[in-house]
Amino acid sequence: MRDMKPCQHTLSDDIVYKEVVVIGNGPSGMVTSFMLAGNVPYLKHIPDDLPIDDMLKARLQNLPPGVSLLETELTSLAEGLEGRSQNPIPLLMDNLLRPCADLGLTEDSLIDWRYDMEKEIDHIVLGKGPPGGAWHTFPEGVRTLSPEAWLTLPPGTTGTKPHAGGRVSARAVAAYCRKYVQQWQLQRYFRSGVVVTGVSPAPPGLPCCPSCPRAARYLVTGYETSECRVFRYLCRRVVLACGGGDRPNTLPLTHTHTHNVFTHSLADVERSVHQMANTDGAVLVVGSGVSAADAVRLVRAAGLRVLHLHRQPNDSLARLPPQTYPDYCQVYKMMLDGPSGNHENYTPFPEHTIIEITPVSCEEPSLKLKNYTEDESLHPKKVKLLNLVTNQTVEITVSLIAVLIGSKPDLFFLHTDFNPRNIQVQDCKCEKKQTQRQCFLKNHWHYIKSVLEQSIQICKSRYLSAEINGNMDTGCTLPDCNKRKEYSVVNKQITPYCQCQPTNPYSGGIGYGADPSKPVDGRSNPIAIDRSTHELLNGPKGVYALGPLTADNFIRFIPGGALAIVAQIHKENKSELN
Repeated sequence: MRDMKPCQHTLSDDIVYKEVVVIGNGPSGMVTSFMLAGNVPYLKHIPDDLPIDDMLKARLQNLPPGVSLLETELTSLAEGLEGRSQNPIPLLMDNLLRPCADLGLTEDSLIDWRYDMEKEIDHIVLGKGPPGGAWHTFPEGVRTLSPEAWLTLPPGTTGTKPHAGGRVSARAVAAYCRKYVQQWQLQRYFRSGVVVTGVSPAPPGLPCCPSCPRAARYLVTGYETSECRVFRYLCRRVVLACGGGDRPNTLPLTHTHTHNVFTHSLADVERSVHQMANTDGAVLVVGSGVSAADAVRLVRAAGLRVLHLHRQPNDSLARLPPQTYPDYCQVYKMMLDGPSGNHENYTPFPEHTIIEITPVSCEEPSLKLKNYTEDESLHPKKVKLLNLVTNQTVEITVSLIAVLIGSKPDLFFLHTDFNPRNIQVQDCKCEKKQTQRQCFLKNHWHYIKSVLEQSIQICKSRYLSAEINGNMDTGCTLPDCNKRKEYSVVNKQITPYCQCQPTNPYSGGIGYGADPSKPVDGRSNPIAIDRSTHELLNGPKGVYALGPLTADNFIRFIPGGALAIVAQIHKENKSELN
């Protein structure tokens, strides 16, 4: 929002002031930037014969013609709506952008987008990779769950080529995200190839106007991945749009293996099976959801054997209609058939868990990789599995273990204490005599130290095993613990050798979720927000979240979260000016 009063204060060269800093440049960050850039949604005429919710239609028709949604009471409009989101304004926006979508109808959008220079808010969008976020990491053969019509961002054009059933490849979505930023001239707001390492209180000061840097509430710090050059942004508001997949769930460590023997991404599976071509190596896939099904398909398509360790087939696969999702339904059927299914290059191990991993010599010619690699995850290994039903063990030999059991967001950059009296903001401007590396180490020593401490804590944690599809840190780090014991099987679960509960070594956003005592998880424990504004309930004022962090895991519901945030910012700015 424009401010006519000039600011009387300046900043040092290494600090930039923005009204809003958006962390994450995937679809959540992109649509937020689109609205912050001055693109305002206006309501169109509502046809009488439009088959949408009757109460919603009545409320919309009672609004003045051509009203801006930024000026309406969004929560009142969204009252009583039901759908695949638990947040009301995303449901409202989805009904306006895609009327009757759940009925299988394709109706015109009820929103008209207009650019208003006076509504533009100065902001920056920070992301690790190119615009599109995690969509750039998926293999070429992976297709979306949502149909093409549900993947578009405002104002509604796709530029993708649909496949059978209206689904598109993940690569097509990634390409669409790149074009979206260029088409709507958002490049000046995006800064890619950076890692945010901290969000902390800004130094206190008396502002001379609402847009004065001294009005900033937060200091956002980070570094460029290419040159390790640090950056700092002072801002009034922070929007968390960083998605929910940065930290993959892992199997608990045992004294027989480390995380280096596992891979946790489909991109790594694709790369590995390419290197394993023309060998007798097998791949062990752990998991029962969509990602695990994708891995099974990738391995079988490469002509390699896949050993599939899983619990009961996931409900997310069972709900997919065979006509639209034949690929996933085929894997689901193989899981249901079990060992008696006799499917080519597929051996299931239902209700099993890993209890021991032993390296195998690579001298066997049939196990040698086409291109030798130092990657420990591709070295042959013997894996001992325990049947949780019969208590019997079986030993298999594999070259790769792909653990695909979900993921969580990585919110390590959020301080848990936002009291400025308890956090000192140090000047991180480099002196000329310092090198870039010295500057980087100086400015981010606390972050590097925390990462090292986490790694040491992980190494100390020892387990025998746990549930296949879990991420339970139940090992003991006490050197004199007297509760160590051998494992036992109770109710199809492995009891670790120690029952002590250590502090979770990861920074998983504990304190910010709906259950503050647990890490944030976009499916089971999303960030607690005020659903009318998307502002954090358990965080400081001016910090917002949307997308997978708030359990909106489908692109179609993301614009509603952005609308709630941008509308609230405009209302606050208008109140301050008045």
